[in-house]
Amino acid sequence: MAIPFLNNINLSDNQLLNAKLQVTSTAPTAAVGQIYFDSTAADETAKYYSNATDVWVSLKEYTFPAGSFITGTVTGTTPKPIITFDLSATGTPDATVYLRGDNAWAPISGIPGTYTWTVSDGSNSTAVASGETVTFSGTANEIEVAESSRTVTIGLPDDVTITNNLTVGGTGDFTGQVTIPILPVASTDAASKDYVDNAVVGGLVYQGGYDAATNTPDLTTSPNSILKGWTYTVTVDGTFFGEQLRVGDVLIAEVNDPSALTDWTTVQNNIDLASLTQVGIGNVNIDGAGNKDGLSLAYASGTATVGLDIENLPNLSVAITAADLASIEIPLFNGDTSDANERTSIATILSVANSQISYATTITDTATISHGLNSSDIMVQLYDITTGETVYADVDRISTTQVTITFASTPTNSVRVLVQKIG
Repeated sequence: MAIPFLNNINLSDNQLLNAKLQVTSTAPTAAVGQIYFDSTAADETAKYYSNATDVWVSLKEYTFPAGSFITGTVTGTTPKPIITFDLSATGTPDATVYLRGDNAWAPISGIPGTYTWTVSDGSNSTAVASGETVTFSGTANEIEVAESSRTVTIGLPDDVTITNNLTVGGTGDFTGQVTIPILPVASTDAASKDYVDNAVVGGLVYQGGYDAATNTPDLTTSPNSILKGWTYTVTVDGTFFGEQLRVGDVLIAEVNDPSALTDWTTVQNNIDLASLTQVGIGNVNIDGAGNKDGLSLAYASGTATVGLDIENLPNLSVAITAADLASIEIPLFNGDTSDANERTSIATILSVANSQISYATTITDTATISHGLNSSDIMVQLYDITTGETVYADVDRISTTQVTITFASTPTNSVRVLVQKIG
């Protein structure tokens, strides 16, 4: 059974090796450019379909009509003809003649203006004959034509005058003022308050208590006069930029004029035992085997490490069948609708996954389909829905979501298109 190709095949300048034409004594369905080998006795030649007038033309047939300028002579055998072409111009050709438009040989010397031309400086001029030399020379400030020797003298002026001057530089005294700040160097030198403030900025400076319930003093309003290093002790519980503070906690400003929680360092003082509603000191432990099994817990230097212990879970007790796919479930996070941890069956996941990596549709002619797989890394296969045979056409990935399938002619039957995403 032949493989049906429904569009052209481009071999990209590669050879078609060990191939032969269709051999038949009956011409196939006529189409311009179609070719076959006619096996009819006494004919036995390759033929191609030219047009409705010439129909099937043998590749060994030829016709060379005589023209106005070139004549052809055919010798040899019919399968291997030898064609010789000669010019039919009148006259005798040689090295001094040319072929005119009226198909006659004529002397080159008869072409008007072939041997002479004129050199001029605008006032004086001279004729130059074929074979003579024109020499360009001269001195400055002159352009002339010497009639007797056909010499053109070209020169440039002796002087060049510059009418604009460029002066770089200047004179005069500097009348501006330069102020150089003087900082103390020796231990006995005086220093400004600003210099001292800048020199000690960043040191802890205790400012007293802070009522977190009433924000007293006001530490959250900006701008303020708070400086880096100012320190406060919490005297009343409350919130500070949304963070819970307890009595005894310490606040340290990290920048001048702090305006956000990140501009402060919070040192906690009293941390209670943790409960379901109380943040504090606590412990972590696993619940045990059963439907809550699979957790791994370890402590090192006061740090609890919690993870999934899938490797030590018991093996599945039954072999998975198609019927089991809907009952076997896995946990997942639903960030689409509920933003919650939920569960789903393997069958559901496979169905959704398949829709994300494959697409199928039916077409009846050249068409552009939208597969929506968001990738150009796809495989496209076509088959005839009546015969079930795989067919071939031109497939062009015009985008990451669309493919154009082109047929050279409308297929006899509808074609099913299968698209599979790879990777």
